[in-house]
Amino acid sequence: MDCKLGTNCPYLIRNNNRNIYELLDKLNNLKKYAERLEKLITKDKDQIDYLTEENKRLKADNERLSYSIKLMLRKIFKPNIKKRGSNGDEDNNGDFINGPKRGALIGHKGKSRVKPKEINEFIDIYPERCDICGGEVERIYDNTFDEHIVEDIEIRKKVICYRLHFGYCKKCKKPVYPKKNKIFKREINTTTNNTTNDAGNLNNHDICYHDLSLNHDRIGPNVKAMCGYLRLQGLPYRKVERIFKDLFDLKITHSSFLNFNKEQAENGSIIYEGIKEEIRKSSNVNCDETGWRVNGCNNWLWIFTNKDNALFKIDESRSSRVVRDVLGNNYNGILTSDFYSAYNGINAKGNQRCIGHLLVEINRVMEKNKFPDNSIDFKFLSELKELFKDAIAKWNEFRKELISIKDLNNSRDKTIVKIMKLLQLELENDDTKRIRKRIIKFNNELFTFMDNPEIEPTNNRAERNLRPNVIMRKITFGNRSISGARRHEIIMSILQTGILKDIEPLDIFISLTTKPLKSYEDVLNIRPPPK
Repeated sequence: MDCKLGTNCPYLIRNNNRNIYELLDKLNNLKKYAERLEKLITKDKDQIDYLTEENKRLKADNERLSYSIKLMLRKIFKPNIKKRGSNGDEDNNGDFINGPKRGALIGHKGKSRVKPKEINEFIDIYPERCDICGGEVERIYDNTFDEHIVEDIEIRKKVICYRLHFGYCKKCKKPVYPKKNKIFKREINTTTNNTTNDAGNLNNHDICYHDLSLNHDRIGPNVKAMCGYLRLQGLPYRKVERIFKDLFDLKITHSSFLNFNKEQAENGSIIYEGIKEEIRKSSNVNCDETGWRVNGCNNWLWIFTNKDNALFKIDESRSSRVVRDVLGNNYNGILTSDFYSAYNGINAKGNQRCIGHLLVEINRVMEKNKFPDNSIDFKFLSELKELFKDAIAKWNEFRKELISIKDLNNSRDKTIVKIMKLLQLELENDDTKRIRKRIIKFNNELFTFMDNPEIEPTNNRAERNLRPNVIMRKITFGNRSISGARRHEIIMSILQTGILKDIEPLDIFISLTTKPLKSYEDVLNIRPPPK
C-alpha cells in the first residue's frame, strides 16, 4: 500500500512521528498470530468434544460392567438377610426380632419318613431294671411292644467263587457244562462246614436262580454299577477309586473305570436311539442347551425332554442343525424353549416360549435402568410383568381344577387385549423397546399353554434335567474325548429317562452292566436282579 503523505502522515506525527509501513507490518503479524490462535482453539475444541464423548462412553461401559458384576456377585454370594414376617418374635416396639417364624405354613400337612416294607433284622430289647426303684423286671413275652425302626447300610466286600460243575446227558452220552450269560438254578450251601451234600439231599441248601455273566471278569456287576452311579453323580474317577479302597478295601484302577463306562454305554446304545424315536413321536418336548467341554474345546450339551423321556446330545454346534437332527425338519408336537433363534429352524406344530425367561429379562431391565414410577417405561414393564404372572396363576388354578377351560380361555383373551394396548405406548428406553419388539415377534408363541393346558408356561423342566450335568461340569470340566462324550450322552439319557419312570438309578446301572438292552421297552422292565 502506497500513501501520498508517506512519513508525513498527520496522524502519525501525533504518535511520535512513527512510520506507516512499520505499523502495517505489525498489523500483518498480529493477523497471522490471531489466525494461529484460532487454529489452536479449533483444535482444542475438537479435542474437548472427543474427550467428552469418550467420557460418556466410558461412563456407560462402567455402568454396564458394574451391573454385570452385581449380578455375578448376587449369584455367588446370596445375601443372608431374613425377611421380617408376621410370625416372628416382637420386641417392645412391635418390631420383629428374628424375622419370620421357621417351619411350615399354617395348614400345611406334615410328612414323616415312610416305614420300610421289608425289615431284614429284628432285635428285641427288654428292660433290665426299674427306672423308679431299681428293682429287677420280669419279662412279659407277648405281642405288646413299641417299635423303633432304623435304616442303615452294610459296608463290606463280598467275594463269590463260581464253581462250574458239569453233568452227563443220558441222551447225547456227553458231558454238559454250564453256559455263560445264561440264567441257571443255583444251590447255596448253608451248612456250617461249607461242604456239599449229596445231590438228592437239599435240606441244607437254598435254591435260587442266578444270571451268570462272567466273561472272565474279576469284578462283579454291583461294583461296576456303583462305579457308574458315582461317576454320573459328578465324582471324578480318582475319588471313586479312593472310596472303594477306603470303604470296601477293593482296589480298582482308573483304566478299569473307563472300561466299565464303555461297556455300559455299548449295552445301552440301542436304547438311546429308542429314546430319540420316542422324543420325535411325542406330543410335546422341552429343549435347552448349556456349555460343555470336550478335550478342552467348547461344545454344547443339548437336552430334549418331556414327562416320559430325556435325551442328551453333545455337539460342537449350537445351531438349528442339532434340533433338526433330533426332532426332524417337521415336528408334529409343541416345542417349548427359550427365545434362542436355533429353535426357529424347524417346523413344529406349535411353540411355547419360556415366560420365566421373559420375566427375568423384565426384572433385569427395571433394575438396571431404575425408571421413575411415573415414567412410561416403568408402567409398560410393571403392567406387562403382572399380566404374565396372572396368566401363569390362572394356568395353575386350572391344573388344580379350580377353574374351567372356558375360564382359562377367557382369561387368555383378556390378557392379550391388555398387552395389545401396552404395546401402543410411546417408549423411550432402548431396553424396553427391545422387550416390546420380542413380544411382537413371538406374539403367537407366548400363550400356547393357555390354549393347551398340558403345556407348561416355562422351560423349567429342561433346566431341571440339565442341572445334574451342570454340577458335574463344574467338578469334571466335561469329557476328555469324543468317544467319552458319546458315552456320557447315552448313559445320561437312559439314566434320566429311567428316573422319570420311577426306576432306581442303581438298578439302571446294574442292567446296563449285566446285559445289552435290545429295545426301548427294556427300560420299562428294569428291575433289581433276582437274589
